[in-house]
Amino acid sequence: MDNPNKFLKFAMSTARKTGQKMAYYFRKKEPVISGAPSGIKTFYDDIADDMIKKLIEKHFPTHSYLTEETGMVDKKSDYLWIIDPLDGTSNFVNHNPFFSISIALWHKGEPLLGVIEVPILQETFTAFRGHGAFHYDGGQKKRARVSAISSLSNSYLIFCEGGERNKSRIVKIFRDLYPRTREMRKLGSAAIELSWVALGRSEAYVSTQIHLWDIAAGVLFVKEAGGHLLHFDGTPYQWAEFLKSKKFDLAATNSKIKLPLLRGV
Repeated sequence: MDNPNKFLKFAMSTARKTGQKMAYYFRKKEPVISGAPSGIKTFYDDIADDMIKKLIEKHFPTHSYLTEETGMVDKKSDYLWIIDPLDGTSNFVNHNPFFSISIALWHKGEPLLGVIEVPILQETFTAFRGHGAFHYDGGQKKRARVSAISSLSNSYLIFCEGGERNKSRIVKIFRDLYPRTREMRKLGSAAIELSWVALGRSEAYVSTQIHLWDIAAGVLFVKEAGGHLLHFDGTPYQWAEFLKSKKFDLAATNSKIKLPLLRGV
């Protein structure tokens, strides 16, 4: 493997530069919207996508990459960058600051690193496989740890329907979970939502039919902070499973609470 530190530095620098540009547009421009309400897109999704792709092509021209806007560019490499250039587009459109830039690098089918930049909140989340997860906030770097709460009734959960279009299924999951928790929330950016589990701001994140680019950085952040990644039947995810499907039902927990099984939904 090449020097992994250069990959992390590149990902952090690229996420920061992209975040700064998106923060400028967020404050100064009205978004140009296209697409259906269920798959909203802005002109700025493409700007962020182009920025990141060009930097990958410049610094790592032999690497493959997968982005939400472009799809897969397969160069038959052991290295695969997985990118959501603007995660939380609907929030961005509505001048809601909960949007992020998500950059992950997977090596031989497993995540090597993940970087999530939340420009308006000035927070950065990083994870490197085997070396922990870290939170940068206002210049302060701290190790990320999941919460110690073990009771579901005292837990804050985040639920996002992801790419699910079956509203009756969404309602059933919410009905099964919400009465058993302290509270349930939705932030609108899967990358941020997974980061919150890793930071102990939430005890679990549950999402249906979520795409790989939405979670590729966040799942490593959760694992490195001590969390679990589970199927709805309670079995753990294996890394290889994430590359074999286009969408996922995913539960990310602090490893201490037990969610009700959702295999019947």
